[in-house]
Amino acid sequence: MSCWRFYLRRKFVPYLEGSLPPGEAKRLEKHMLDCDRCRAMFARLRTGHQLAQQLRQFNPEGAQGAPEFEAMMADMGEIVTGRHRWARLWENWLYALTTPRVVQGLTALVLVLSALLVVSNRRVLFGERESVTVKRSALDFSNFHPLSIPEIRLNTQPHISTEGYVRDLHVDKEEGTVHFKLVEIPQGAGPFVVCEIISSIGMSLPREGSRVRVYGVARYDAQPGREWHEVNPVLNIAVLKH
Repeated sequence: MSCWRFYLRRKFVPYLEGSLPPGEAKRLEKHMLDCDRCRAMFARLRTGHQLAQQLRQFNPEGAQGAPEFEAMMADMGEIVTGRHRWARLWENWLYALTTPRVVQGLTALVLVLSALLVVSNRRVLFGERESVTVKRSALDFSNFHPLSIPEIRLNTQPHISTEGYVRDLHVDKEEGTVHFKLVEIPQGAGPFVVCEIISSIGMSLPREGSRVRVYGVARYDAQPGREWHEVNPVLNIAVLKH
């Protein structure tokens, strides 16, 4: 079974190296419990990673001897000394900025800016409107090539529109993206296209199970385990009446 949550696979290596934040690590582990494909890919990657850790360090011929090494260390000392000078300069600036008079002035400035932010966004902050709308660049969606979902596999046009039902909607707050499948039949297997909204600003998100028409850029993801057609990015969504 194909897994279209490919953005989680980017975190395999940071997870193996222990640099993935705990929250993201737990989310990755939870996904692999339910996904055979990702679990198998991770197992192969972990095996290769373990083998790489066991390799002996290779010292090529012509390695630098003691004189060259000392010269290199001297150059590094000059670089470090230069960095220390910048560090001292930065410390002096911090000291100047932390005097009582400067702190009071900065505090007053922050309070003024915060008040302006609250006043300009009071409707959003206090629930007087549901979403923020921003004007998008004017696009003539009538020029987008209309296709059914099965026809997309034969498409050669860069900009297309297609209709279907929204399924498997997923919002990734960290990546700032929204992913969903567009299918011809609400229930059951069948042709589909993966849609990705890079930014939801100015665009209402579709509801699970709703029938919509999407406008965007046609792509094909040929990576193993995916091999599907996409509308990425989605530039507009129109909710259709039943």
